[in-house]
Amino acid sequence: MLFHYTAFDQRNIYVEGDVDMPALEDVLKYLSNQRLKPIKVVPVNTKSNSKNIVLFQKGISLTDQIFLFKYLGLMLKVGTDILKAVDVLMQDYEKGPVKTFLLQSRSNLEKGNPFYLTFEQNEKTFSYVTINLIKAGEKSGTLQTTLEKISVNLEKDKELRGKVISALTYPIILVVMMSVLMVFLMIFLFPKMGASFTQAGLKLPAFTKLLFDISNFFNANMTMVISGMFIFPLIFYLYFFKTKAGKKQFNVMVRKLPPIRNFLNKMALQRLTSTLSSLIKAGMPLIESLKISSEAVGEETFRISLSNVATYLTQGLTIGEAFRQEKSFPKYLSNLLAIGEKAGHIDEILFTLSDFYEKEIEAALKSLVALIEPIMLILMGGVIGGVAIAVILPMYQMLGNF
Repeated sequence: MLFHYTAFDQRNIYVEGDVDMPALEDVLKYLSNQRLKPIKVVPVNTKSNSKNIVLFQKGISLTDQIFLFKYLGLMLKVGTDILKAVDVLMQDYEKGPVKTFLLQSRSNLEKGNPFYLTFEQNEKTFSYVTINLIKAGEKSGTLQTTLEKISVNLEKDKELRGKVISALTYPIILVVMMSVLMVFLMIFLFPKMGASFTQAGLKLPAFTKLLFDISNFFNANMTMVISGMFIFPLIFYLYFFKTKAGKKQFNVMVRKLPPIRNFLNKMALQRLTSTLSSLIKAGMPLIESLKISSEAVGEETFRISLSNVATYLTQGLTIGEAFRQEKSFPKYLSNLLAIGEKAGHIDEILFTLSDFYEKEIEAALKSLVALIEPIMLILMGGVIGGVAIAVILPMYQMLGNF
């Protein structure tokens, strides 16, 4: 439980702070050990919003995580112990999720618990790979380099996300503009045009009649249509991006498209090589590193293959031979790992491959965008052209009657 205290120190100076302890008696004992004279100790209600919708809860952002790991790594590099580094970093935050996390970290460290325990207690914020990297780095005595490596990996992830978002922004804008235009035409223009054509006694083409019928349905069921425009995308997002079954189905659908399949494979291989390199460098055994990496790749095919590779290694196969057994991995990856194993530099080989796949992802992303943009333009032109023809044909017919 989190407590806020005010007290006087040995020099009779007023101080205040927060501490995470099970009970009030533990807080008083802690203050006594710190040679502080308590004035007031009150519990801090950190669970007041626990029933709020998760969608609106604020967590530790990716930017904050990068700063956190980079700062702690730098402090350890200059010889500061982890407890002192956490204490100094806390001064930069008055409140918020980062402050709460640091308070929790300090409390665990003061109790003699390992640093990685706080990350395990916040598994919804920090990835499975990050937690295990810190655990391996702390156990092997390479926590400083591990923290620096995590910050670099997170920066690369952030940069890649930015590139993907930038690449998809234009196609998304086109879709939104086309949707808004169609809704505007359906609600405001087509009903009036349909009434005019009906009064003129014109026999409408089948496509034009269908268009006007849809428009009439829109106007007759305005509330339902507008609600559906928000509800259906939300349901689509929640099912295909927030549930395991939905994610699996969505992955199967998009992987049927060769350009997207190629892009996703390169992303999975980049995550694999980067994660496996970091785990091995942090001192984690190879088989355990493979099992953890299998949860980070994000692709079911590679996840199963990595689990199989770990099994092959327990049977006495070399890493090169184990990877060769799985056809989902490129042959050059297996050959390079075999060479790296003989030279004793598997982590360096994987790191080099990770950089290679980063460049491949950028090239694949550019190719994908170059393919999507003209398809969207053709689709938009086809829809607008079809609507225009459906409206112009009856107008020509009406003019011909005069």
